[in-house]
Amino acid sequence: MGGAVKKEIDYVKLLGLFEEGILKQEMIDGEVYLLAPASDEHRLTQKNFSDIFNRYFRQNDRKCVAVFEKQLWINERNYYEPDLVVYCRDNNEKKGRRVPVIIIEVLSKSTQKKDTTVKLKKYAELGIEEYWTVDCKYRTVTIYKLNGDSGEYDLHESYAHLLDEDFSDIPEIRELQQADAILEFSPLSFPEMTVKLEEVFDFEALEYM
Repeated sequence: MGGAVKKEIDYVKLLGLFEEGILKQEMIDGEVYLLAPASDEHRLTQKNFSDIFNRYFRQNDRKCVAVFEKQLWINERNYYEPDLVVYCRDNNEKKGRRVPVIIIEVLSKSTQKKDTTVKLKKYAELGIEEYWTVDCKYRTVTIYKLNGDSGEYDLHESYAHLLDEDFSDIPEIRELQQADAILEFSPLSFPEMTVKLEEVFDFEALEYM
């Protein structure tokens, strides 16, 4: 009797988490994956990317939008909830359907393997031109570019945001390291746009939370 009650309570609690939007799920090839609540760094990175993209779109009158946690429905056996998706009207018109130009996944311990293997394959199959993975712990952004010939992703580049403590204490070496450090980059789909790593990994707001 006690066990049955416990299961019922757990189920009700689980259902409530889904209804409140705290707990989410994805389905890949018919298998359901529950997504644990994101960390503060994870959510702030999503917001930072959203702000960077949408600010650029507004300032340049681009018919594009960056949104996070929007479900990407494929069919009854496959639906995903990327951390950030970028849609553009001209891309929709070119593809004849609503296909994101860029998908960004912020890695976590529970999703990293899936994001860098299974989803890497699935997003390529959907024809997503750019796929980014972001590691908050190591402050890196890795960009994959869809290869039109193979239909798979090729690694384009990985960018790391370096802090003062990452450089050598030896002045001469430190100066060379800082000169070689990459501070910003441009999306392949928007070469005229600038993404500053210090803005992506700006976690100062966490000090007030």
